[in-house]
Amino acid sequence: MSRLTRREMLGHAARGAALVGMGGVTAYLTVKAHDTYAWEIDPNKCINSQLGALGVEICDACATDCVLPLSAVRAVNHYPECGRCYICPAYFEIKSAVGPDGLPSEKLCPRDAIERKAIGWIDPDDPANNFYEYVIDESLCNGCGRCVMACKEPAGLGSIRLEVRHDVCLDCNRCSISTACPEDAYERREPAA
Repeated sequence: MSRLTRREMLGHAARGAALVGMGGVTAYLTVKAHDTYAWEIDPNKCINSQLGALGVEICDACATDCVLPLSAVRAVNHYPECGRCYICPAYFEIKSAVGPDGLPSEKLCPRDAIERKAIGWIDPDDPANNFYEYVIDESLCNGCGRCVMACKEPAGLGSIRLEVRHDVCLDCNRCSISTACPEDAYERREPAA
């Protein structure tokens, strides 16, 4: 039986440690590659979406702090919750002057990203009896949150929320919006199916 020299024994130990280390790194990267975690906005923490948070300043971190030129955050209308109102506070600047048609004269969205479409037959005798669908053009929306804030109760129904659009999100390791969010409303979690 030949005895190993100290140098040979240390060489075997180093190679063994390297193999174990490479196996650990491979296992970690395999798990990481299969992670389905992504950035999400918690509407209960987001000051723009949070019910009961009235009279507060609109937070525009979603629109201004994303690394993308047009933020990965968009306003999304959940239609089953929408009242399809004649005068939607998220579409119209309800404090603006009334126009000749009896509607507010200004729109709320600074990027004109919301389109108002009549649903069904238009009642010419009672315009307030008509219902409208409010469709958000995500190619124009930058996630500023003005419509979300205006859609909250008591004026709105809370059907418009801010959401991270995963098809455009870079899924940064540390989201710059998350870092800037004053309410820590960004969480890295498994996206809803």
